Amino acid sequence: MRAAFPDSHLDALYKHLTRDDIDNPNISVQLTSYGGRINAVDPAATAAPHRDAAFKMLWQVFWSDPADDDRYISWARDCYREVYADTGGVPVPNEVTDGCYVNYPDIDLGDPRFNTSSTPWHTLYYQDNYPRLQRVKAKWDPRNVFRHSQSVQPPAA
Repeated sequence: MRAAFPDSHLDALYKHLTRDDIDNPNISVQLTSYGGRINAVDPAATAAPHRDAAFKMLWQVFWSDPADDDRYISWARDCYREVYADTGGVPVPNEVTDGCYVNYPDIDLGDPRFNTSSTPWHTLYYQDNYPRLQRVKAKWDPRNVFRHSQSVQPPAA
């Protein structure tokens, strides 16, 4: 987050954190300070470009019964999508939000059912740094051996 919560974000967070149909005390939206000296680093100096954010947000829910998987994953998706409804269900870089923190991986960012913005997952994580990361990938992993669903992709040939 770059700025204060808009009312629509606060309303959605309150709605989902106080729902009557969810009684799990292990649900939270964690806010973590992300400013100070972190913001002194040039956004292009590392893979992580988020250098003018005030804090990070992490949706968390813990449960032990696999029968609850759909219920709690749906809670997280519904809350997240509603918080960012004005920007296609994701925190696109703008005056209020600054994309996503790569250490909080979220495969939904690459799924058009959940990310209806025109901003691809790699831009949410890396912004303008992604092409440089693709060049590094091409040099050090040209056969794309080290990969997962959100890996830096080799540049198009």
